[in-house]
Amino acid sequence: MATERNVVLANGRTMTFAEYGTPDGHPVFYFHGAPSSRLEPLLIGDEVFSRFGLRVIAPDRPGMGRSDFQPHRGFSDWPVDVIALADALGIGTFSVLGNSGGGVYAAACASRIPERLHSVVIVSGAWRMDEPRTLANLPFMNRLTWQLAKRAPTLLRLLLKSMGATAGGGLSQLRSRIPAPDYDAFESPGRYEAFGYALHESLRQGTKGPAWDMRLYVHPLDIRLQDIQIPLHLFHGAKDTNVPIALVRDMLTVLPTAKLVAYPHDAHLSTLCEHFDDIARVLVEG
Repeated sequence: MATERNVVLANGRTMTFAEYGTPDGHPVFYFHGAPSSRLEPLLIGDEVFSRFGLRVIAPDRPGMGRSDFQPHRGFSDWPVDVIALADALGIGTFSVLGNSGGGVYAAACASRIPERLHSVVIVSGAWRMDEPRTLANLPFMNRLTWQLAKRAPTLLRLLLKSMGATAGGGLSQLRSRIPAPDYDAFESPGRYEAFGYALHESLRQGTKGPAWDMRLYVHPLDIRLQDIQIPLHLFHGAKDTNVPIALVRDMLTVLPTAKLVAYPHDAHLSTLCEHFDDIARVLVEG
């Protein structure tokens, strides 16, 4: 069962986070997707985290879940919050796991606070999502979402509101809209419901926070990826339609320390859910 707590940051903002797994286990800060929330690790579950000896700490990003909104923030602001949370918990060094939209946040930590990191893992990671070749390889709704994030943020907020209202509906409606490996992963008991909970919670305060978060992926990144000097471990499914693996392979040219593990028969969600043993091993061993 997850436990939830708050920490008050130096500028007075409140950050809410959930903890999973083993309280005295190897500390892993889990960075959720976009949009999502601290509830996203429910896709994996306490029992799995405990089996691998992990203490998973999942904070809500600003304006999502129960964490206060932070005006004008970029990816580069996130490591400051992570250090404040780690210090509040008395944790010296730790691993970071960025899933989907959490990937750039893990890279930001690798860039800004490498001395505090034991390992950096990015699963199904999104990067800059508005390049023409990337957009051309996305399904229509994904392409529309990123175009709205860049050109019509007000309409993006309406779309996010609609997504929140329909999340958690019947799983069968997704069969024709997502890759088969992701559909199969959702069929695991409780997983689709957990996905709906995480999405609903991201919109607890409305759409302002999630919309701001998403716009960061369609503007120049405010971190220098090429300056990262510690190892990055990337796990990605070749059938991912949310983040085409071609984008990830392109990113290897600007991530000199990155190592990619590609799963030919997996997609966006299934990579995290079906290969967590590989992911956990790297988190612990580095």
